[in-house]
Amino acid sequence: MQTQIDLSQFTGTENYYRHPFGKALFTDGVKYFAETAGAYWFIDIVVTECASLVEREGFLTIYLKVGNGRATVEVRDGDGIALIENRIDYTDCPEGVYKFYFIHGEPTVLLVASEY
Repeated sequence: MQTQIDLSQFTGTENYYRHPFGKALFTDGVKYFAETAGAYWFIDIVVTECASLVEREGFLTIYLKVGNGRATVEVRDGDGIALIENRIDYTDCPEGVYKFYFIHGEPTVLLVASEY
């Protein structure tokens, strides 16, 4: 049984990685999470389903909530208002609540909360 992944060790990034489906970049912390959790699917969801939202809003908070082999991706705007909730019926991602930020700019970047 995997335990929750500790992302607090990431307080900045040395590298940025380009997502193949869009113009968004992601950080070392996001890459570590995706590799460790087997959750590159999470990055795919954020980049493809949230691109127009982050362009409009400028800043999104994204929670990945995992429990009992299921997950929910919850997207909120800068004021904490829920915009999207996407349910995943099966995942082997470690249980926990993971917080990410998706920030519009040149470039648009997905990062773990502690990297902000």
